Amino acid sequence: MWRRCSFATVFSLATLAAQQPEFEAASIKPNRTTERMDYGVRGSRLWGRNMSALGWIQIAFGVRAYQVIGPAWISDEKFDIEAKIGPPYSQSKQMLQSLLLDRFQLRVTRTTRELPVFELVIAKSGLKMQPSNDTSLWGGDYPNGAPAGQAVTWGSPKEMGPGRLLGDAIPMTMFVTLLSDRVGRTVINKTGLTGRYEIDLTWLPDSVQLNFEDPAETKPAESTPTLPTALRQLGLRLEPAKGPVEVLIIDHIERPGEN
Repeated sequence: MWRRCSFATVFSLATLAAQQPEFEAASIKPNRTTERMDYGVRGSRLWGRNMSALGWIQIAFGVRAYQVIGPAWISDEKFDIEAKIGPPYSQSKQMLQSLLLDRFQLRVTRTTRELPVFELVIAKSGLKMQPSNDTSLWGGDYPNGAPAGQAVTWGSPKEMGPGRLLGDAIPMTMFVTLLSDRVGRTVINKTGLTGRYEIDLTWLPDSVQLNFEDPAETKPAESTPTLPTALRQLGLRLEPAKGPVEVLIIDHIERPGEN
């Protein structure tokens, strides 16, 4: 297995492939259709259709798109992968890494860079986001955990798509992750909030232009606001900053042969 060091860590194809588990069988085919993207893992089967090379890299290495630095074609060219997972079944991501290293001739460097980030803070107008009251979702305020026999499940979005995020008992850790995906930059929680909240956000898709002037906080909201305006309706604000961000640099990658 690769080890994370204090400096950049280079994944060697020869050593990593030899140490990581591999699929029992796998096929890769380019996909030039406009069909819907699909991905899943069920039992001993992993599949994905019409997924970009970048998407496969994201799944294999657990990174977001903005954390990957590589050639433009990895975002544009799509591939279908079908694979049979052998034991241990819990290591499908490591098996996918091995497949990418072998078939895409992938070489990557994982490192940390000081990059632009956003800090999520409470707006000057004060917090308007409400703590969740649905104890069935997360066990309530029990200091020692939920009573015996009561299931505790974490909240998750009920609706999530372009310009829409709705859910209850959403942990702040999950919320900043979802925001990161939408603004294309790491979002750091600087609100001091650690609980779970009711989230109801609607904004214009592809409207993540960020206005950091204070007067904007007092302007009436449009019928369908931009994301920064929608966040202000929850009493939250994104502030530009710089911070350490883990990135995956693609040193080498090739289009795989079809089989």
